[in-house]
Amino acid sequence: MNVAIINPFVESTLRSLDMMAGIQAEKVGIELKEDLITTYDISAIIGLTGETSGSIIISMPEKLACKIAANMLMEDVPTMSKAVEDAIGEIGNIVVGDARRSLIQDGFSLNISIPTVVIGSGHKISRSGDIPCIAIPFTTEFGDFEVNVGLRE
Repeated sequence: MNVAIINPFVESTLRSLDMMAGIQAEKVGIELKEDLITTYDISAIIGLTGETSGSIIISMPEKLACKIAANMLMEDVPTMSKAVEDAIGEIGNIVVGDARRSLIQDGFSLNISIPTVVIGSGHKISRSGDIPCIAIPFTTEFGDFEVNVGLRE
């Protein structure tokens, strides 16, 4: 997969998490992912269509999701709730929307879907087998998370 497509999602993830939730993250690698079974508790899934198509999945543990929601809402959010689901869906929307703007500036024509949020430890997200998926792990002081970029070129 073209690095020009991956980098906007890395940059947008770092920028959006800092701006919206005041959380500093660091990218800790990049790898090809064969399946989409996650060890995390909550995922935001956003579809992309246009010159390229596929999905972006932002997946994280409950503790980090609750911290993001608490910081966004400026109130204590100790456990998984509708507020956490909404906050993670919104973070997904912001990350992908920001990356989309960058890709449009680079000449791509893309549309994004409304986020879908999936909850449950070890959940599996199906995708088309012919679309490569790049897993980008990140770390924060509140836990690790992953952004999966699965786009057809």
